[in-house]
Amino acid sequence: MKFGIIGLGNIGRVHAKNIQDGLIQDAELVAVANQPLESMDDFKELGIACFGDASELIASGLCDAVIVALPTHLHSPIGIQALEAGLHLIMEKPLACHKAEGERILAAKQRDDQIASLMMNQRTHPCYVKIKQWIDEGALGEFQRVSWTMTNWFRSEIYYQSSPWRATWKGEGGGVLMNQCPHNIDVLQWLVGMPVKVRAQCSFGKYHDIEVEDEVNAYFEFANGATGQFSASTGECPGSNRLEIVGDLGTIITDGNEVKLIRTSESVSAFSKSTDEMFGTPETTEEVFQPLETINQHAAILNNVVQAALGKAELIAPADDGLNSLELAGAMIYSTWINDEVTLPLDSAAYEKVIQEKIAASKPREVVKTTAKVDMSKSYR
Repeated sequence: MKFGIIGLGNIGRVHAKNIQDGLIQDAELVAVANQPLESMDDFKELGIACFGDASELIASGLCDAVIVALPTHLHSPIGIQALEAGLHLIMEKPLACHKAEGERILAAKQRDDQIASLMMNQRTHPCYVKIKQWIDEGALGEFQRVSWTMTNWFRSEIYYQSSPWRATWKGEGGGVLMNQCPHNIDVLQWLVGMPVKVRAQCSFGKYHDIEVEDEVNAYFEFANGATGQFSASTGECPGSNRLEIVGDLGTIITDGNEVKLIRTSESVSAFSKSTDEMFGTPETTEEVFQPLETINQHAAILNNVVQAALGKAELIAPADDGLNSLELAGAMIYSTWINDEVTLPLDSAAYEKVIQEKIAASKPREVVKTTAKVDMSKSYR
């Protein structure tokens, strides 16, 4: 599969290196697009076609697939162009700035075998894969509660001043929910499904000089009566990462480094109704899973895309699922704006109307140059 990469910022170059290092089977990097043109000299020396405009790359006929690694506000127009040109599309997260934009991207697919995937690479994280396996096997029984405290996304003021699009309604459509937490939101709904009601309190610019949310506390209700809680912040340090999923037969707990499954010897609800012990509890057993090795998650997603295009695998992260992440993030923001709960599915047209007002008043950030070095082995946005 001949790949083109549109956008050579931090993450775009990570994808380029993975392909060039041969980590993606049956894949070749043939074209890149970025501004300014001088930023691509290292690719030009390798004989890779370089374009100063994304549209030129898409129309070149050189590529079978494109990876879009641009600021979020450019995802919709470029993604639509790529799909309308018949190319396979791999979009960096999030899919778009809001649900309605995401819907327009997906509507641009030209044929059933055309791949539209999202770089939701956390779906390949061994801990979350193991949790998914346990849940699908019925280890938890009836789902009762989920809680995710994800506050170790600390970002400094200089981070937000590094690009004009960062932490603006126009550039990203939000803050911590749209930039740092799409992976967490995606994994949450991938594991336990979508809630039916959301009530949230977002704090806009609480810790930073920004116009979007940098702290979120949300409450979810699910169709079966289960409840959920989600907290996120870019203003805490050291912060924490703790996911709990509770069912009638046990509890799963993870910090992203290991997973613990605590099984009860019988249904908790059945025990509660049958026991004659006032303070009795079911017996429990504990199983701990620790990944033996790290996985190059970005390479895993691209390998899956190639195999899916060949008809040899199901997509791990179809772009359609990106709508769920946009919907949950939008519902949390919208709930704050209207000071009320939001029933899902989110009315994408109504939300778009409100966020367009925010976008109209949005101001690009003043960029402050920094000499800070970025560890390219990590994923940064």
